[in-house]
Amino acid sequence: MMRSALCAVVALGAKAAPATMQAVVVTGSGEEGDFSKVKVVSNQPVPMPGRGEVLIKVAASSVNPVDWKLMENPIWGRGKVAGFDAAGVVEAVGSGCTRLKQGDAVWADLGKGSFGGDLQLGAWAEYAIADESQVGLKPAALGFEEAASLPLVALTDLQALKQAGAPWAGPEVTVVITSGSGGTGVVAIQLAKAFGATRIVTSASPRHHELLRSLGATDVLDYHEGTIWETLDDESVDVVFDNYGAAGTADAAMASLKSNKGVFIFLPGKGGAVSLHPKEGVKQINYGLCDPSNHEELDELAALADGGKLRAVVPESHMLQDVVEALESSAAGHAVGKIGINITHLATTKPVFV
Repeated sequence: MMRSALCAVVALGAKAAPATMQAVVVTGSGEEGDFSKVKVVSNQPVPMPGRGEVLIKVAASSVNPVDWKLMENPIWGRGKVAGFDAAGVVEAVGSGCTRLKQGDAVWADLGKGSFGGDLQLGAWAEYAIADESQVGLKPAALGFEEAASLPLVALTDLQALKQAGAPWAGPEVTVVITSGSGGTGVVAIQLAKAFGATRIVTSASPRHHELLRSLGATDVLDYHEGTIWETLDDESVDVVFDNYGAAGTADAAMASLKSNKGVFIFLPGKGGAVSLHPKEGVKQINYGLCDPSNHEELDELAALADGGKLRAVVPESHMLQDVVEALESSAAGHAVGKIGINITHLATTKPVFV
C-alpha cells in the first residue's frame, strides 16, 4: 500500500488527492426495488492506484439496470462502492502506466471480474480506480455526463453486433433490435447504422418513435399494438439483436431470419434463450457478459462519436446524493436512454437530450 501511495504522489507532483471522498456504498443485499441499503457517505477512503492502474477523478456516471439488479446479490455488505460507468479526468497513475497521464479526460466501464464476488465497480464516487488497459480517452464531441452514459451499453452493443457479423458489407442488410428506447437500444440503432445496416427495425412506445428514427431506425413499431414478428416477411432478416432478452423471442423471430445466413443474439437476464428448433443454418448466440477490459473498443466508439455517428441520450440526471431517486426512476422501467449521475463540477448539472 505504501508503494502504491508513493506512485500516486509522484504522479501528482506536489498535489495529493484527499484522504476521503463522497461515495455510494451498498451495505447489504435487498429485495428487488429495495434501496434501503444504498448509502451516500462522505468519509469513504480514496483508493490509491497500484501498478498498471489509474486513479480517475469522476465527473459523472449513469444508471444501468444491472446496477440495481445486482443489489440483490450477496456480494454487498463489505462497504463496496457501486457503479459501472465512469467519465472524468486522470488524477494519478500507478507505476507501469505508459499510455495515460494526469489530466487526461477519460471514460471507462468498471465492470471487470464476475458477479461471484470479484466484480470491480466503484464509479459512483468522487474517485475511482481502473486498470489503464480498460480506460479510453473520452470523445471530444461528448461532455462528461454524455460520455458517462455510454461505456457499458455501448461496449455491450459493439461486442454483440460484431459477434453477429458487423460491420456488414452486403448491399441490403436488415437488423432487428427488439427494444429501441432503453440504454442498449438507442446505442444499438446507431451502431447498426454505422456498421452498414440498411433497414433497422425496432419497437418502442409512440412517444419515442421520432427520437429512434432520428438515431437511424427505419421501422419503429408500437409494441402495444403487436409484435415485430407479425410485421416481417419470412426470410427477410439478417440479424436479430434481442437486447430485451425475453423468453420465447428466439422462437418468435425464427421465421423472419434468413436460412443459412441469419444470426440471433440475445442478452440474458429476462428468461431469454436460444430456440430449440432453429431454422437450418441460423446461428444462435448467448451474448453473456460485457468484456470491458480492452480500451481499443472504447477508442473505436470514441471515433464514432467524434465522427457524428454516436450520440448520447440522457434526458434525466441526478446529483450523487440523490442516487436513490435515480435508482427508483430506472427500476420503474420508463426511462428513455440513460439516467445520468453528476458527481463533480466537471459534469453538466442539467439534463442532456440530443
